[in-house]
Amino acid sequence: MSKKIILSSSTTQKRAALLEEGRVVELVVEQPDSKRILGNIYRGTVTKIVPGIQSAFVDIGIGQNGFLHISDVDPTLLPEGRGGAKKSVDAYLNRSHKNKRNIPLVPIEHVLEEGQQILVQVIKEPISDKSPKLSTQISLAGRFVVLVPDSHMIGVSKRTEDENHRRKLKKIVRSMLPPGLGCIVRTIGLRVSSDHIRKELQTLVNSWHAIQTAALEGIGPKKLYTERGVVTQVVRDLFSRDVQEIIVDSSADYEEVVDYLEKVSPEMVERISHYESDIPLFDAFDIERDLDKSIKRKVWLHNGGYLYFDHTEALIAIDVNTGRNKGSNNLENTVFETNLAACYEIGRQLRLRDIGGIIVVDFIDMKNPRNRKKIEETMRAVLDKDTTTTNLTRLSKFGLMEITRKRVRPELQELLTDVCPACSGLGRVFSPATLATRIERWLHRAAADDTIARRLSINVPLGASDYLLDKEKTMIEDLESQHGFRLRIVADYNLDQDEFEVYPLGKTDPITEKHI
Repeated sequence: MSKKIILSSSTTQKRAALLEEGRVVELVVEQPDSKRILGNIYRGTVTKIVPGIQSAFVDIGIGQNGFLHISDVDPTLLPEGRGGAKKSVDAYLNRSHKNKRNIPLVPIEHVLEEGQQILVQVIKEPISDKSPKLSTQISLAGRFVVLVPDSHMIGVSKRTEDENHRRKLKKIVRSMLPPGLGCIVRTIGLRVSSDHIRKELQTLVNSWHAIQTAALEGIGPKKLYTERGVVTQVVRDLFSRDVQEIIVDSSADYEEVVDYLEKVSPEMVERISHYESDIPLFDAFDIERDLDKSIKRKVWLHNGGYLYFDHTEALIAIDVNTGRNKGSNNLENTVFETNLAACYEIGRQLRLRDIGGIIVVDFIDMKNPRNRKKIEETMRAVLDKDTTTTNLTRLSKFGLMEITRKRVRPELQELLTDVCPACSGLGRVFSPATLATRIERWLHRAAADDTIARRLSINVPLGASDYLLDKEKTMIEDLESQHGFRLRIVADYNLDQDEFEVYPLGKTDPITEKHI
């Protein structure tokens, strides 16, 4: 299978796309005003303990308290002699990882107290109005291994079925680790030499020692470790041997990728290409059109059927329809073909939109048991390709299938859109940040057109003008410098929130359609 990673950076956005056979299957987006905190490590202060939900709220210094559930608290935090729970902790620590879930959890009020300072890591981004989710069970991810402090566990990716190789690898890794540290060997780590693993482990151990030292300095909430940026994260987590090429359009990002790979996988550097064409990188691979569809409610299948994606507070419902697919004269075959095509597109859309939580798929009813079984097997095989943890049920008698997918960050729709103020959330429109990105892409395309005047007036809705003209940002200056235009931003009350119009300065006829 042909795979490529496309990395594109601009003034308003960083984007990384994973392509399989020329189609986008995963997308990572980072806006300048929505920095990720997933993976960051903080020294936090416990502000409130809520025994009723066995949770605590922890101030980590970001203006929003983090949420810490007892299941994410390391029982070794329990002081000697606190309450009557010491016996439970000993039992917990002396059990294998598989059996720990059978031990009654220690009440959180016996483990933590208000005002206590603890080390925590963000394991789930703040989503909507929910707090970031925290854990005291720290881990440091590398390309080949994940270091797990305060643990004796040595784990190996389940992607290998060779038990001899698994045992040998565990023994080698254990010999490399200082006492009190555990480790998980990632899938890509199965294919590299022990020298690669030793070198990365030493780097991670040094990082952990630096975190420990910083944690002892001062008091109060403090950030101790920042997870790598989106560019390096994508290379670390997605750039495997079956990815033929990484194409990068930013000189700074290109240097960052090369510098990282020279340290961990120098043999892979030759697969990095610096894109320098005037055609926008995502346009060159026809990605933009695909992404515009990724937040639409309706998604067409290649055979004329279609899917509907409907979001609720509790779950996401996906409805499968035959649409224009008339198929053969056999209704059962037509329905089966539509459901089969839906399996592949649903798997792709879950990854592309980064949908998490509970998903309910309403397949079209099938009477043939063999067809039902084939749909279940196909859906399971498609989800097995997803690097994010997924689970699914069998088809119910009503044709429903439940899927769960681990959710650690806001999905694409939440990131790129705002709740519409006109309909109180019943519909969605492009956010000012996304509208700014669309304007930048227009300028990028227009820059190569000699018929376009260099002095432009851009009419935008009120919210977008406030965003673009924010004195704390230098967005307009950056856009002018990068694309060679002089720009005047005009608030236009007649425009909808996701619209903009471009005029040559002093003219009344818009030229927006030329490069939309």
